[in-house]
Amino acid sequence: MPPYATFAQWMEAEALPLRDQLRLDGMTTGGNRSVAGRFRHQGKTWKVHSDSHLEPLLLAYEAALTGRDPFVVGESRSGQTLALVDDLQQRRKTRHKHLYIYEQV
Repeated sequence: MPPYATFAQWMEAEALPLRDQLRLDGMTTGGNRSVAGRFRHQGKTWKVHSDSHLEPLLLAYEAALTGRDPFVVGESRSGQTLALVDDLQQRRKTRHKHLYIYEQV
């Protein structure tokens, strides 16, 4: 399946219907590197892992609807990642990111 054109489009089609769950995969613990979806952002394709929590995704979605870019690009051992901008991350009840978005290479 090709990636969605925007993060907001992916959220509306794939993640918002799951908003009552803790994570995209419906689990509460454990890793899950399966890909829940893909979207385009800043000229790149990004993949969202299924163990991402809905709370940070919803914060990012709300910000994106206002025209704001909710993400900062970071680095991991496996390449580039997207994380919430600081003020959105600070609104969360935890210091953990629980957001697993990686560049699709």
